[in-house]
Amino acid sequence: MNATLLKKNKKYLVLFAAPASVLFCVVIVIPLFQTLYYSFFEWNGIKTTAFRGIENYRTMLESREIGTSLINSLIYALFLVVYQVGLGMLFAFILTQIKIKGKYLFRNLYFIPVLLSISVVSQLWIQIYNADYGLINQLMDAWGINWHQNWLNRKWTSLLAVAFVESWKGMGYIMLILYAALRNIPEVYHEAACIDGASAFQRFRHITVPLALPTIRITVVMCLTNGFRAFDTTYLMTGGGPGIYTYNLTIMMYEAMMGKNDYGYGSAIAVFIVAICVGLMFVINKATQKYDTIYE
Repeated sequence: MNATLLKKNKKYLVLFAAPASVLFCVVIVIPLFQTLYYSFFEWNGIKTTAFRGIENYRTMLESREIGTSLINSLIYALFLVVYQVGLGMLFAFILTQIKIKGKYLFRNLYFIPVLLSISVVSQLWIQIYNADYGLINQLMDAWGINWHQNWLNRKWTSLLAVAFVESWKGMGYIMLILYAALRNIPEVYHEAACIDGASAFQRFRHITVPLALPTIRITVVMCLTNGFRAFDTTYLMTGGGPGIYTYNLTIMMYEAMMGKNDYGYGSAIAVFIVAICVGLMFVINKATQKYDTIYE
């Protein structure tokens, strides 16, 4: 019966899906193939002047920034996964399984940073991290701890400090996705586990996580790809510095295009970023494919 209805309404389905499909092609597919095309040319943003083949990719892989950019992007992406998915899952579980007064207020408060402008958030945390009068160092003084840090001007603290800001800002969005997934798990499973004497941790490990894994997979992919595509927070807070300690692939692409006016080389870096994100998505999907069928 469903197949018959689908066959009868096929033309209407095509009609309603067409605008979204056209928009997707115009905004995503066509620019992606254009970027791939221009990555093989010497291009100044207006016209192509010479075919370079894979020379742009070779220049990218031989550049002194590529190693640091890759490592920083990977650390950044993993930090997002651990912070946003880890804390998001924990808070979502607490809000769904434990009776807390005002939990809806907490749920909304977690989402407030998502609504803030990235420029506002960056300026706020630049002041918090300030080595002279920043809130963190002032708290250390108030507690009698002699542990001042120049957070945005040291090799490892600068990268982790920026990654923390990005994670803090986006955690509420990831938490709401996971919260919706946990609310969708039939309560009968938890009730049966309680009758069998399972603790809260056991219910979380053996019921909540396996049944929510398809959604967890989506959030992990989102965090990883966001980490490799991260630009605005890093650029506003450190500009890739000090030196190239917070340099990443997107800043490398931006500098190639805006700093060197080499859009062909920048396009090659952009294609490289897309390839990494697609590869990560493919690997994660394959690794968790067995969890696609749920509630059988």
